[in-house]
Amino acid sequence: MRNLLVIIFLLLAAAPLMAQDKTLKVGVYHNPPKIMFDEYGKLSGIHGELLMVVAERHNWQLLPVECDWEQCLTFLQQGKIDILPDVAKNDARAQWAEFHEEAALLSWSQLYAAKNEKITSLLDLNNKRVAVLKGSVQESYLQQLIESFELKSELYPVESFSEGFDAVLTGKANAVATNQFFGNQQVVDRSVQMTPIMFLPSELFFAVSQQSSSDILTTIDNELKRLKADENSVYYQIIERWSSQQKAVSVPFYVWWIIAALVLLAVGVLFFNQLLRRKVADKTKALAQSKYRLNTILDSVEAYIYIKDKDLRYQYANWQVLKLFKLELEDIIGKTDYDLFDKTTADQLKSYDSKVLESGHRLAQGEVNNLPGEKEIHQFWSVKVPLFDSTNQVIGLCGISTDISEYQNMKEEIQSLAYFDPLTGLANRRFMLERLNEEFDLYQSGGGDGVLVMLDIDHFKKINDSFSHDTGDELLILFGQRLESELRQADNAGRLGSDEFMVLLKSEKGQSLRDDSNLRQRLQVLLERLGEPYKLGGSLESVSVSMGITLFSDAQSPGDLMQAADLALSQAKDVNASKLQFFNTGIQREFNYRQQLIAALRKAIKSESLEIYLQPQYQQVSPDSALNCLGFEALLRWCDEELGWVSPAEFIPLAESQGLMPDLHRLVLDQVLSSIPRLQRSALECGVRVAINVSASQFKTEGFVEDIEQRLLATGIPGELLELEVTESMLIDDIEHTANNMERLKALGVTFALDDFGTGYASLGYLKRLPLNSLKIDQSFIRDLHTNNSDEAIVRTVIALGNSLDLDIIAEGVETEEHLLKLQEMGCFRFQGYYFARPEPVSFWTSSEKD
Repeated sequence: MRNLLVIIFLLLAAAPLMAQDKTLKVGVYHNPPKIMFDEYGKLSGIHGELLMVVAERHNWQLLPVECDWEQCLTFLQQGKIDILPDVAKNDARAQWAEFHEEAALLSWSQLYAAKNEKITSLLDLNNKRVAVLKGSVQESYLQQLIESFELKSELYPVESFSEGFDAVLTGKANAVATNQFFGNQQVVDRSVQMTPIMFLPSELFFAVSQQSSSDILTTIDNELKRLKADENSVYYQIIERWSSQQKAVSVPFYVWWIIAALVLLAVGVLFFNQLLRRKVADKTKALAQSKYRLNTILDSVEAYIYIKDKDLRYQYANWQVLKLFKLELEDIIGKTDYDLFDKTTADQLKSYDSKVLESGHRLAQGEVNNLPGEKEIHQFWSVKVPLFDSTNQVIGLCGISTDISEYQNMKEEIQSLAYFDPLTGLANRRFMLERLNEEFDLYQSGGGDGVLVMLDIDHFKKINDSFSHDTGDELLILFGQRLESELRQADNAGRLGSDEFMVLLKSEKGQSLRDDSNLRQRLQVLLERLGEPYKLGGSLESVSVSMGITLFSDAQSPGDLMQAADLALSQAKDVNASKLQFFNTGIQREFNYRQQLIAALRKAIKSESLEIYLQPQYQQVSPDSALNCLGFEALLRWCDEELGWVSPAEFIPLAESQGLMPDLHRLVLDQVLSSIPRLQRSALECGVRVAINVSASQFKTEGFVEDIEQRLLATGIPGELLELEVTESMLIDDIEHTANNMERLKALGVTFALDDFGTGYASLGYLKRLPLNSLKIDQSFIRDLHTNNSDEAIVRTVIALGNSLDLDIIAEGVETEEHLLKLQEMGCFRFQGYYFARPEPVSFWTSSEKD
C-alpha cells in the first residue's frame, strides 16, 4: 500500500507540469534494488526513483534504454545514452564521462557463495573461481587482490549480477562479487549465503556523456544536496524503503484492476471491457519487453542457439548463427539445413535432429559442418533438447552449439608434441615403443616378421664440442631427413634421444626375414648412405654410424627385442670403423658374462676382496751410480671364486661404466694408507712413497679432495708419501677445476705424475699450468724401442720435454736389460717394469716387517 501512495504522490506532483524541457535517454541494466525495470517495464530502483524525482521537478522526460552493464558503458561513451545511474567514479571513466560532485548513494561490495562453500577470508579463495561483472571496478580490484596475495584464483566475467548468481548455483563459480543491495536480496530469493568478505566501499554517481549538457550535472548536484539536507525528504524514504526489503514484493498490476473491477462491478460491462483492454495491452507490452530482453541475452552468448520445428525448419536463430551464415534473420526463418550447408553436413544434421524428435530425449555430441564455398571446417559440440506443447507432444527442438574448432586444433597439436620429436620431426620414443608393441603383437598373431634397428652417430659429443650444439642439432635434423628418405612407406623411423635413432622394418605376411638374402645388403646401403658427408655450417663433415639389428623371431617380447638391439649396437660401436651388427648368441653370451661380472664386482667391492699389489720404481742418480728403490705403484688385482683372475683392463672400464670408481678408489686408498706404516717397519732398503691411479670420474667427484685430506689426517700419514697418477684425458676436461683440485692436494704434500704420457691429447699449455712432478712414458713406446724408430723418436722427445719443464721422467714396461741400457743412453734414469720386479701383494714386501 505504501508503494501505491508513493506512486500517487509522484503522479500528483507531476500533474502541474504540462511540458518537458529535456529528453534524456537513461541507460538501465538489471541491478536491483539500485537500478532496474519494474514488472511493467518502467524505470525503478533507488537510482531510478531518485532520477524520476529530479526529472519531475525539472520537466525532464526520461527514455529508458535497456542494456547490460558493459554495453551501457559503451553506449554512454558513444553518446547513444545521455545518463547512466549507479556508476563508480575512477580515472579511466573520467576520461570519457562526466560526474556530479555529491554522491547519489554509498555502497560497498561483498562476496556471496553457495551454502556449502566455506569462505571466510580472502585466503579461502585460493584455487576457486569468482564470478564478477565484466568491466566493473570490482573486477579490476579483485584481480589486484589476487595478484597481491599470490592466490591461484580465477575471475569468471559475467554480463550481469544475476548471471553471476546463476554461475554459483550451477557450479560454474564458487562465489560472486556484487553490491550489498543486490546480494542481500538474493540471499532471500536463492540458496546462497553472504560471506564475511567486504571490500571496495564506494560512492555511486549518475554519469553523463560528454555530449550531454553540463547543466544536467549541476541540477542533479543541487537536488541531491537539497534532498540530503532534509532528513524527512523523499531521498531518505526511498533508500529506507528499498534497503529494508529483503525481498522485493510487488503486487501485479492486473490484481489492482481485478480488485477495482470487483468493487466497481456495478459500474457496468462497458467499464469492465475497458479494463480488459488495458490489461491485454499491458501484457502485450510486457511480453514484448521480455522478448527483447531474451533476445539481448541470447545474442550476447558465445554460442550458436537456434530453434527448429518438427519439419526441421528454423524458427529462431541468435546473432551468432546469423554471423556464421552471413544472413539476416528473415533469410533463415523457414529454411532447412539443406539450404545452408552442403549435402553431407545436412544429412548428418538431419540424422542427429531426427533422433531428438523421435526419442524425445536430450542429445549431446560433436558435429563437423561444412559451409558451401568455404574451405574451413567448423567443429561443434552440440546439445539438442526436444520442445513440447501443452499435450506433451514434441513440436520441435532447441539447439545450442559451441565452436570447438580451436580446441580440436590445439588437441591435435598437443598430440603431435606427445608423439613426435620437435627437432627432427620424426616419431619420438613414446610413439616408437608403442609401435613396436603393436607390430610385435601382430607378428605373434601370425603376421609378418619384422626387424628392429638401433642407430647411433659415433662420437656425436665431439661434434658438439668441436663446433656447437646448434651445429649438432643441424646434423640431427639432416640425419633424420636422410634416414626417412631412405625408408619404404611401410617402415617407421624415430628418434629415441640425443643421437640415438630407431627403425622398424616390416616384411610381407608369412615371409621370414631370416631367409631374406637382400636384408643385409639393404641395411649396408642404408648405413653407407647415412655415413655420407653432411653440409654443416658451410662445410662438408664426415660422420660414422653404428647399427645394431635384431629380428622379431629372435625375441620373446618387445623388451627382449630392445635389449638384443642395444647389445648388437654396443658390439657394433666396439670397433673403430662404423659397421652393422646382427644380434647373435655370441653377443648374448657376452652380455650374460658382463652381467655376471658386474654382479661379482659389486660383491667384491662390498666384501673388500679386491687387493692391491705393489710394483717398485727405481732410479739411477747418475750414469755411474747404482739403482735404488724410490717407492711403489699400487696396482689393483681381483681373483674371484668363480671367475678366477679378472684383468684390470676388463674390470676397471666396467667399474667406470657402472659408476663404481669412487668405491674402488676408497678401497685402494684405504689399503695403501694401511700398507705404508707396514712398509716403514720392514727391512726393505726402499722408499715408502706409494703411487695410485686416479681416473677422471674419481677426480671430478664432489668431496674428492676433502676425502683424501680427512684420511691422511686420520691415519697420520704425511701427504709426501702419496702420489696420484692422472691421465691425459683428465687434463683436457674442465682444466680449471682440475688445476684447482691439484693445487689443494699439493698443499698437503701430495705429488702428481702424468701417466701413459704420449697416448692422449695433453698440450704443452696444460703441462705448464698444472703442478706435475713427473711424466710416465707409456710401456707401448718401450716395448719395441730398440727396433722401432718412431717409438725411439717419441721417447727422446718426451725425455727432452720433461727436462725442459723440470719434470722427472719414468719409463714403464722395462722388461729387458736391452730396454734399460737404451733408456740410460737416451737420458732416462727412472724405471718400472718386470725387469726389476713384478707386482706382488703387500705381504710380499713386508715379510721382514719388524715387530
